[in-house]
Amino acid sequence: MAIRVATSTIYALSNRGMQTQQSAQARLQNQLTTGRRILTPSDDPIGASRALSVSQAQSINSQYSVNSKAVDSALGLTESTLQQVVELVQNVQRLAVQAGNPALSNSDRQSVNVELKSRYEELMGLANTTDGTGQYLFSGFAGSTKPFSESSFGNVQYLGDEGQRLVQISASRNLPISDSGSAVFGSVKNGNGTFQTGAAAGNTGSGIVDIGTVANPLQWSAAGNVQDYKVSFSVDAAGATTYDIVDATSNKSMIDGYDYAGGARAGAMPRAYNAGSEIEFKRLPTDPAGAAWDAGVSISIKGVPASGDSFTVKPSQSQDMFSMLADFSGILGAPQFDENSKATYQTGLGRVIGNLSSALDSVLTTQASIGARMKETESVRNTNEDLDLQYSKTLSGLQDLDYTKALSDFAMTQTLLDAARATFSKVQGMSLFKYL
Repeated sequence: MAIRVATSTIYALSNRGMQTQQSAQARLQNQLTTGRRILTPSDDPIGASRALSVSQAQSINSQYSVNSKAVDSALGLTESTLQQVVELVQNVQRLAVQAGNPALSNSDRQSVNVELKSRYEELMGLANTTDGTGQYLFSGFAGSTKPFSESSFGNVQYLGDEGQRLVQISASRNLPISDSGSAVFGSVKNGNGTFQTGAAAGNTGSGIVDIGTVANPLQWSAAGNVQDYKVSFSVDAAGATTYDIVDATSNKSMIDGYDYAGGARAGAMPRAYNAGSEIEFKRLPTDPAGAAWDAGVSISIKGVPASGDSFTVKPSQSQDMFSMLADFSGILGAPQFDENSKATYQTGLGRVIGNLSSALDSVLTTQASIGARMKETESVRNTNEDLDLQYSKTLSGLQDLDYTKALSDFAMTQTLLDAARATFSKVQGMSLFKYL
């Protein structure tokens, strides 16, 4: 049985075949041009979906890298500012040592005071430093608020908050880029950082107390330690000086239990005084019989205390750097007219030197924290770079074209297209109209 094929059908089939090969060839041409295997999601739905997820993760990872560079910039500025504060405090420490020279005249001390006030103004400027965009470095969350405001010399109020501005540098890490000015400049433990010493206002002798030493911090912070003492002196007719360590809260002797609430002692104090020797706040073998005790600290007193003089030992309190410098300035301005005023001056300088040492420790601690954060930023950034490389490899595996296969397929479609054209040309010659 003969099969008759309409001419229109021949043309339609030939046209469809050539269009199919042309479409395949155009797609291969596009792949070769772009270097990508997946041009549309329909080419590989699963691969396209995975490539989109990986591409989004890579984009987010790239933003983390940008954020880490911003963190480096912010922390670098803060670290540089704190380094200037360190140098400033060290300069003030040198001024304090210089001011302790007994050969200085009142005029010399006033010259030191003038330089000190200049350092004070410099400290105020550093504490109110901005990052160049109007954000203050040491105001906590309140970046647009000026952190420190001065009402008078040495009286400075902190107007920021205790927060820290955070920047996300990885999927699991938000890094602080700011610090509270209160923590850096306003919460410095005075004295030696554990306790502070002082001379009673009514002293008349030439005794000078140092800032003291902490031998056992655990003993000092133990629940039974009163942490509030005074060292009282007595001088007999022969000039022998003795002292007692008194619980300032109960007014009782820690050495032999004498109760000063009932009046002063009639005789000598329980311990002999040797100028410059260490005064230990604990029971000694030479003390009168009594209960054992140990506050874990000691002090040293030089000079010649007068009968009735006393020196205090109290827990360290938080103090801002500005009032510390103002305290130093007040000491420099106090007149020295006798041995007692000179002793008060030297005791005050010792207190200032101890305070400045604590202030320096506070700044260095913050500096160390910033250094650790910068190191962490570098480490996280290196990890992000490794992730970016891994994402690129994954995307390459999903999207990149196999050029060898694509070129082979292109050549094959070209051959098929040429064959379809040639076949169509031959089929055209089979029409009966040629024989009419």
